Amino acid sequence: MSFTAEHHFFGPTSYRKARAVSVSSSGFHSQRRRLTYSQPSTAESLDAYNGDMTRRSEKEILQALNDRFAGYIDKVRNLEMHNRNLEAEAAALRQSQAGRASIGEQYEQELSDLRNILQQLTGEKARTALEHDHLEEDIQQLRARLEDEARNREELEAAARAMKKYAEECRLARLELDKKLRALEDEAVFLKKNHEEEVSELLAQIQGAEVSFDMRDSLKADVTSALREIRAQLDSHASKSTTHAEEWFKVRMDHLSETARSNQTAIRTTQDEIADYRRQLQNRTIELETLRGTKESLERQRLESEDRHHDDLNSLQETINQLDNELKTTKWEMASQLKDYQDLLNVKMALDIEIAAYRKLLEGEEKRFVLGGDTFFLWETPVDLPLHHRVLRSLNKHPGRHTDVPSDW
Repeated sequence: MSFTAEHHFFGPTSYRKARAVSVSSSGFHSQRRRLTYSQPSTAESLDAYNGDMTRRSEKEILQALNDRFAGYIDKVRNLEMHNRNLEAEAAALRQSQAGRASIGEQYEQELSDLRNILQQLTGEKARTALEHDHLEEDIQQLRARLEDEARNREELEAAARAMKKYAEECRLARLELDKKLRALEDEAVFLKKNHEEEVSELLAQIQGAEVSFDMRDSLKADVTSALREIRAQLDSHASKSTTHAEEWFKVRMDHLSETARSNQTAIRTTQDEIADYRRQLQNRTIELETLRGTKESLERQRLESEDRHHDDLNSLQETINQLDNELKTTKWEMASQLKDYQDLLNVKMALDIEIAAYRKLLEGEEKRFVLGGDTFFLWETPVDLPLHHRVLRSLNKHPGRHTDVPSDW
């Protein structure tokens, strides 16, 4: 069997040397045959020369193997250290992925909370819109009531103006009746005085007639009795006229007084109604102003609520967009780190395979040193060179992470 030192174990120079000094039992004897033609022909010198060459070759090979074995041990230690570093990085990546997962869960929880808040705000907006519709209906009803009250006010004001006009007419009629009453009283006094004067004149004439006709009593007895009858009739007629005039004036006066009292009662009733209407109008005006203030306040509250709701929606939408972007970035980073982690796992597996191959080679070397003897059995170890190149390519992808890898690979 022949021993071939591979490029990844001994390095480029060692590889060339190993190929040049590949030795077997048959190769050694053929070398001895080749040297026979160039050395002295004596058997002693040839044996001595072969012994010297053998000893020098053994020393050189043992020295080279010792150096290579020491380098191999150092490389194995470096690879084990690098393997531990990779395991630490893998554990850190697992923790980082766990942290990323927890951050993703926190983002999802926060997004869920924001969606719930958004739904609550949407429901509040719907309730606010419903309340706004109800307020609009109330405002429409209040406007209708306001228009009705305004019409009632105009009607009451028209009725009040009509009552004022009627009261003024009643007052003027009373004044006119008072004037007529005073005129009738003056006329009654004048008629009474005139009647008394006429009666006095008639009595004076009758007395003069009686004096002038005393001597003619006998002749004029009938005339006297007639005059007495006339006088009695005149007195009776005057008394009746006076009584009738007094009764007529009294009835007229009572009628006018009753009319004046009824007019005064109507005026007072009208004034009371006008005052009541004015109080009602004032109350309705105050109520209207209160409703207008309430409407303006509700309108301001509605506008402020809509603005606040719009601002909250914009803020929540911006927060959701920001969280979505952060979530996408986090997922992208997690995917990138997962890819790096997978690459590191592949590198670790390749290094584990490489270390196993080195250990197998080391066990073979130990067996060879244990066997000993004049013949050197250099074993050929099957090393997967394409795998070695894949490991190198994987390590070259992360130059900052693998600075402790030996440079002679």
